Amino acid sequence: MSPHDRPTRTSRTILAFAAAIAVAGCSGKAPPTNSPSDRPAAATTRPAPTVTVAIPHEKAEDGWLVTGRSGDDGLQVILASTAERLFDLPSGVADGTWSHLVSATTTGKATTVRDLRIPELEGASQTIDGAWRLPTVGMDPTPVGVSNDGRTIVLVETSRPARGPSRFAIIDRTAVATPGIVELPGALEYDALSPDGRILYVVEHLPGPPDGHYQVRSVDTATGTLRAEAVADKNEGDEAMAGWPIAQLQRPDGMVFTLYHGAEHPFIHALSSVDAWALCIDLPATGADDPTAAADWGLTATANDSSVVAANATLGVAVEIPLSDLAVRRIGTFAPSAATGATLAKFGHQAAGVVGRRIVASPLGSVIYAAGPGGIVTLDTSDLSLTARFLEGVAVDAMAVTPDGGAIYALLHAGGRIVRLDAATGRVTGEVPGNGYDRLAAVVPW
Repeated sequence: MSPHDRPTRTSRTILAFAAAIAVAGCSGKAPPTNSPSDRPAAATTRPAPTVTVAIPHEKAEDGWLVTGRSGDDGLQVILASTAERLFDLPSGVADGTWSHLVSATTTGKATTVRDLRIPELEGASQTIDGAWRLPTVGMDPTPVGVSNDGRTIVLVETSRPARGPSRFAIIDRTAVATPGIVELPGALEYDALSPDGRILYVVEHLPGPPDGHYQVRSVDTATGTLRAEAVADKNEGDEAMAGWPIAQLQRPDGMVFTLYHGAEHPFIHALSSVDAWALCIDLPATGADDPTAAADWGLTATANDSSVVAANATLGVAVEIPLSDLAVRRIGTFAPSAATGATLAKFGHQAAGVVGRRIVASPLGSVIYAAGPGGIVTLDTSDLSLTARFLEGVAVDAMAVTPDGGAIYALLHAGGRIVRLDAATGRVTGEVPGNGYDRLAAVVPW
């Protein structure tokens, strides 16, 4: 079936993205003073009996899912009820409605950058010499590198020498000029772009101590000039920043929140990409010595867009940070979700790596969902209290909430299967046919 026979997607709103585990950071000093001392301990890894959870033999209700399968570089748009493959998409940066997608594909000694309209898969293209790709932040495989206004694209070299300069290609989509190549000394990685694309932020890795020592630098994209001063923490002054990124959340107003795993505790590096200032927000030190559990932290904005919430279902902790003052307002704790060896009946294949988003806010505004190897927990937005547990003991790699807030699609670690849950009760209401999925990037209902 041709994608042209399907209804247009331009007017639809996509509310859920599954972003994999990413990496970025700040300082590793003592945990915040308002961190509760009676926080539950992290889940243990002792063996547990395997429990089989039956699911109905119904197919998932209709919806367009943007998915990926193990071994495929690109994405596929499938129909949830039948898994019919409607059309393929390259990996890239989608806009907020998935009506446009920017991709970069290398063939031979040249890279072609495309701005594709979806579902027509047509649009403008530009070619640049060399092997380039859209950047990623930390370990998150989801591409970034496009400014909020869509005008500026930043590419990084596909293979960068271990020693030598770092190079970035900067493309102005409104100009006919050849992309500018910015060459900077040292080991630098892409971090963020200002909303208008005028400032590129890069992370400069520095020799320790401390371990994971870094600083954020800024580059004027029009001239390729590296600004002399590093972006300093407004509160900490010259204190060394150190850590390894886990997840990043970018807001339309230019605030960029990067969650880091620090030596002593996690923290959020909050960057104003408009005004080039930053500050560090310390998070509770629960489980800081467990790198596997630390990777289950995630970030989301609340539905009313007044706060950012960081949560870790594996460690049983959630933190609310209002945008008004960028300070921890509330810390919620709950018994951590534990992997109990539960599996869902039907296929039982073991495949797929750990990918996907760890936390999603319901568009209804009252609930936040946090996922991990022990299932999904639901948190009350008002006080971060635990209200329910879904898919207990089942490892969940990614979630996607439908725009009406009525259903959750969950990508399961075991077998790479996708199931549909009633968002109010957690009851599994159907399953997308097939298995082997390793990415769940978006959901758009009919």
